[in-house]
Amino acid sequence: MNGAYKANDRRSNLFLRIEAKQASRVAGILPALLAFIGLLGTSGCIGFAGKPGAISNGTLHVTPNAVNFGSVGVGSSASQNLIVSNHGSAKVTLTKVSAEGSGFAITGFSGPTVLAPGKSMQLTAAFNPVSPGQQNGSIAITTASQASQVVASLTGMGGTSALSMTPSAVGFGKVSVGSPSTQTLRLANEGNESVAIKSVTATGNGFSESGLSTPQTLTPNQSVTFTVEFDPKGAGEETGTISVTASGATIAANLNGVGVASSAQLVPSTTSVPFGNVAVGTTATQQVTLTSSGNTSVDISSVSLAGSGYTFSGVAAHTVLAPDQSAILKIDFDPKTSGTASGTVTISSNAPNSPLIIHLSGDGTQKSQQPSVTLNWGSVSEVVGYFVYRSSKSSGPYTKLNAQADSGTSYTDSSVAKGDTYYYVVTSVNAENVQSTYSKQISVTIPAQ
Repeated sequence: MNGAYKANDRRSNLFLRIEAKQASRVAGILPALLAFIGLLGTSGCIGFAGKPGAISNGTLHVTPNAVNFGSVGVGSSASQNLIVSNHGSAKVTLTKVSAEGSGFAITGFSGPTVLAPGKSMQLTAAFNPVSPGQQNGSIAITTASQASQVVASLTGMGGTSALSMTPSAVGFGKVSVGSPSTQTLRLANEGNESVAIKSVTATGNGFSESGLSTPQTLTPNQSVTFTVEFDPKGAGEETGTISVTASGATIAANLNGVGVASSAQLVPSTTSVPFGNVAVGTTATQQVTLTSSGNTSVDISSVSLAGSGYTFSGVAAHTVLAPDQSAILKIDFDPKTSGTASGTVTISSNAPNSPLIIHLSGDGTQKSQQPSVTLNWGSVSEVVGYFVYRSSKSSGPYTKLNAQADSGTSYTDSSVAKGDTYYYVVTSVNAENVQSTYSKQISVTIPAQ
């Protein structure tokens, strides 16, 4: 070797050239120097050799060099930052940074990077387990002068979650075409690990969902609600599912509903309203109840009246009645002259029986020619109207005078005869069409003259 000695420590890859003329002086310190080099070889640093015959102090440090992500739910992810520093005296060129192990990844390295002495760069390690259980991995760095070397260890636990959806089956029943129905579902994480919700899907004709944003993460004991809608496009039974994919698993709820043909029906309580004899200058009132009895809403487009002395109120154009909803049409007869008067109320709507016609009749009478009896009573709370009964005998039997319950607290009986005695009672009717018992009877005797 041309009079020179060469010491080579394989672990550090550090070469020392010692001239022969210095051999005697170095012989005493060489064991200690090799021991020091051995210590460097067992540390958390990486030594990179320079040119043969020279000493290189370019050393990389990774902090931390052992990363434990703890428990992370399957389908979720966690990340930690790492710092790579050059603690040596020479530049180091990083050519590749990689992560090994199921579910582990490394970001922050975009290509060859030169770290000058004292400089550092940040990397991010991530753990996204795809299955439950313990997972182990590592991070390796390759430089321009040295092959891939492990610089940090990675560990993590893939956790499980308990995701539930209630109700597990949704029945919409019968739903009219064009009138969608909705129901609310609840999605809950009942486990002890966070769960990542990735997607939600509705299948089946007419079924859809709204209100559940994805992706999102549910922490333990957290829940969210969302809406499922059934909007049938035709008559017939439909089935489907609502599926939520989260953390690598899918849970689903069954959906079913029956589409029925849309049918609007407007039913009046009567189509004939007789007012009888009404004295000129007085007003008599009758009521007609309009009920939506179909499976879809009734849209009343117009209400018109023909006939002298008649007016109406309570129902106007563009009134919409939902199924089973009712409205009260109030009709007044205020004759200005004596004689028979007829009229009609015409109601146009989207119901098949449109236009609906209600016939009106009444006789205007002069007060001096025709006697009448006007009854007045106090109002009763929570009632929608009153019926008036009359008898020619005390205690009845009584005959009902008004065909429909009158919401007013007075009634004029113009069908009485001079010289006769009449007995009257009144009943009240509530919203459920339940009629009260008779009121206290009163008697009226019509003068003979």
